[in-house]
Amino acid sequence: MLQRLSWLVGLLLVSTLIVYILHPLLVFFKNRFRLKHGLATGLVFIIFLLFCILVVSLIVPVVYNESVELVDTFPHYIIRLQFFLSWLTQQTVNLDIEDEVRGFLLNLSDNLHQAVEYIAEASISLIGGAVDFFLVLFLVFYLLYDFQAVRGSIIALVPKSKRLLAEEVLIIIDSNVGTFIRGSLLRCLIVGIVTGIVLSVVGMPYAFLLGLLAGIFNFILYLGPYIAAVPAVLLSLSPLTPSPLLVIVIYVAVQILDGMFLAPVLLGKVLKLKPITIIASILAGGSLAGILGMVLAVPFAGIAKGILELIKQGQAYQD
Repeated sequence: MLQRLSWLVGLLLVSTLIVYILHPLLVFFKNRFRLKHGLATGLVFIIFLLFCILVVSLIVPVVYNESVELVDTFPHYIIRLQFFLSWLTQQTVNLDIEDEVRGFLLNLSDNLHQAVEYIAEASISLIGGAVDFFLVLFLVFYLLYDFQAVRGSIIALVPKSKRLLAEEVLIIIDSNVGTFIRGSLLRCLIVGIVTGIVLSVVGMPYAFLLGLLAGIFNFILYLGPYIAAVPAVLLSLSPLTPSPLLVIVIYVAVQILDGMFLAPVLLGKVLKLKPITIIASILAGGSLAGILGMVLAVPFAGIAKGILELIKQGQAYQD
């Protein structure tokens, strides 16, 4: 039953995360302009739809053009990569890894064929993704409208003597999930824009696409930026691009900016987790629920920490 419902659970999780992003705006409209709940909900939902349309109209054409250009020039980059690997093989022949590198090169065409098949399957799945998107829109609207009612229903399920504790737990959940999602969106937006602009200034091709990847993968703390840097470093092996060292320096500098300024300011108490806790949580989340699990791992770890601290304040723990 859980396996069959995993699709629905995923849609509900994504919709809930979007509601956590939009709910502060709903509260602002109600308090600032004295709007009724239904009118404020409709206004926030319309703003969300317009934002989605704006993002799609601005980003999709650029991403499509750069992706088509990358596919056309991909064989050139593969040839350059083969030359680089051949040179690397000659430099490391004394380390007895020549056979491994040669095997990689011999299987490179098969791996590329599998990659093309995967891209074809992914394009077919876009149709199902479009259906899921419209379902998420419906769920977002009704969850946003009934957000406080759902919270009240959850608290009503708890015995009266424990409802204060239940409210404290919900506050911990709201703080960790809301802070992490909203803060991470701002972080990813800034990191993506800065990365794309700097790469474009130094003459890196496909700077917009690489900046978009940097912003998306930046959602995954610690591990994501390194994943996003791999395509840029591979592309920089071509003689028509900046040196790989310069590209690596750019990505490291952006991550220093993120780690020292953006993350502490925008994520706040969520990042009070130890780095080893965050990394272990991300790996566990990826094993359990893929990309979505990696995104949700940090707020869930923050929730677990908050609940443990709440338990320590109880009389039973003190005794």
